Amino acid sequence: MNIYDYIDKYGMYSFLEKEINEVDYVIFSFLSYANFNEVFLEKKSLTIQEAGRVHLGLYPSKDKNVIAVKEGNKLIRYIKDTNRYKNCLLYHHVYVGNNEVQFGAISIEYLKNKVYVSFEGTDQLISGWKENFMLSFEFPTKSHKLAYQYLNKYYTFSNKQLIVGGHSKGGNLALVGAMMANFLVKSKIKKVINADGPGLLDKEFHSRDYQKLLSKYIHIIPNYSIVGLFLNHSNDVVVESSVKGVLAHDVVYWNVEDDHFKKVELSYFTKELDREIAKWYHSFSDTDKEDFVKNLMDIFEKADIRSIDDIKQHQKKILDFIYESKDMSATTKKVLSDFVFMVIKCIANTKKEEWKTSLSNMFKVNLWN
Repeated sequence: MNIYDYIDKYGMYSFLEKEINEVDYVIFSFLSYANFNEVFLEKKSLTIQEAGRVHLGLYPSKDKNVIAVKEGNKLIRYIKDTNRYKNCLLYHHVYVGNNEVQFGAISIEYLKNKVYVSFEGTDQLISGWKENFMLSFEFPTKSHKLAYQYLNKYYTFSNKQLIVGGHSKGGNLALVGAMMANFLVKSKIKKVINADGPGLLDKEFHSRDYQKLLSKYIHIIPNYSIVGLFLNHSNDVVVESSVKGVLAHDVVYWNVEDDHFKKVELSYFTKELDREIAKWYHSFSDTDKEDFVKNLMDIFEKADIRSIDDIKQHQKKILDFIYESKDMSATTKKVLSDFVFMVIKCIANTKKEEWKTSLSNMFKVNLWN
């Protein structure tokens, strides 16, 4: 059962009849990916039903957007006529997109004076990961500032109770926005949801603002998480994904049991990757990391790398680009090659562990037959 099956099963119940839960949190987190720019041209607020119908009229043909946006578009249309979601009010939509920053947010009032503030993330493909990597050396980022400014602007003098959340980079924006908002906004925040988004740098992870937020904070990650492992993270709730690798980042693959996600332990791959990322991250300076981000994106573009899974397949091509480059310092080349070898090692170790598990299970079957 996935989130769409959940909508089919519980879409008949209003939020008064069945209170909001973790599956709804993730649905609302993903809703901010939908194309809303033209939807809100004439009105500042719309119900989900109204927004879904306008959206359908504006974009009737086949959706050619990247995966996350495509899923957000599908979601708004799927829930627009359900009793549970159709009367939720959408407002305060903001989108900023240019060469320097990509930021989106929307407020979803699911019950009177109860609002889910959803921050948009980036797509799970390599092309959308640059801002996630930048989090490894920059705080606050431009998007971070826009996140807490959004909360302060709309909710400082509001009487709304808030849940703040997002998926991927949007989850990190929700976390940092809640940490950095003014005290009046913080008093209204009841929960903070980070759905498979990155964590925090060392200083912020140990800060008083973060510690104060912990009792309200939930970091939901799939058992094959990659993005959610970046930087320091805690309060992890591990949920089962029906797929492995980079696609596990997409919430549509997270398994639902009744009205909650199925809880499991981290996969061997994720545990291995988590250890390796931490080790690799602490080996280099902020300047090295900044050079790494710029050069990594250039290399992936040249090598036509679309996802983490492509790295092993095109390992030689990537390493050739790195070693032959005349624009990179020796340190940057080492950072990049170490990263490539780290990912390949994790993939190899995972295959080895899966093979051992498979053999073990086979012998168990033989013993009992």
